[in-house]
Amino acid sequence: MTDFANAFNKIFSLMLAAMLLFTGSVNCIFTGEVYPWESESSVAGLETLTRSQDVTTDGEYYYFSGKHALEKTDITCKEIIALNHEAIAPELSEKYNSQHIGGISYYDGIIYAALEDSKQWQHPIIALYDAETLEYTGVCFELPLELQTRGVPWVAVDGENGVAYTGDSRNYTEIYKFSLEDFSYIETITLSEEIRKIQGGEIADGKLFAGTNDITRAVFTVELETGEVTKLFDRIMYEYKLIDNFGGEGEGLTLYKAEDGTYIHTLQLGALFIDSSLRHYRY
Repeated sequence: MTDFANAFNKIFSLMLAAMLLFTGSVNCIFTGEVYPWESESSVAGLETLTRSQDVTTDGEYYYFSGKHALEKTDITCKEIIALNHEAIAPELSEKYNSQHIGGISYYDGIIYAALEDSKQWQHPIIALYDAETLEYTGVCFELPLELQTRGVPWVAVDGENGVAYTGDSRNYTEIYKFSLEDFSYIETITLSEEIRKIQGGEIADGKLFAGTNDITRAVFTVELETGEVTKLFDRIMYEYKLIDNFGGEGEGLTLYKAEDGTYIHTLQLGALFIDSSLRHYRY
């Protein structure tokens, strides 16, 4: 039995290496000359399902979201610490018809996750998960439909100031500020220019850092006091969009000052949607 397991592991490792080589070659076609990243951590195949939506960190671990799952890894992304394949608890699916996990954000031992009822747009939910176990805490907040008219794709928590930010549209001209205590609405922040398809973000230095799935999968900052938008860099340069998401998909990001000097860490799906990578950028 041991011999069989060892042989299987060798074959699986070879297949995974071949898959990463192939998808990496295809991804290079779409990447082009863009802002350079220092390194990246990639997965392919079934592992992509749990690292396909967003990423956040507490400085010691990375937390990833998939459409239905949450995953916790060490800071190298090599060791899985915890995994919840069915993170949408039955009470969430039964009461709110929650079907999709989007953006996530970490604060004080809690993962804040944006949940949607697919494209019905009737129950935009922020659900709270225990960061140690990735289990649902039983606490969630339903956001007002008059604001979140197209679900809630992402959430960014500013724990130090007791607030969180969300948005609801594919094309953003404004974002919303809520109290972290009960997600009651505080104010609307009007953006200086439109940002298309925000997928996830984090708050630092009075700014929202936002990863998008726009035409070049760009990363932006928004000054939260003024709404001033600044484009930081593109993740791809291939701009063919007759087919939506042709060439992969830009996902969310997180912020963490790593030992190698990188600070912005972005998640993206590869061109064939069978791999995902966490890229590490200096800022």
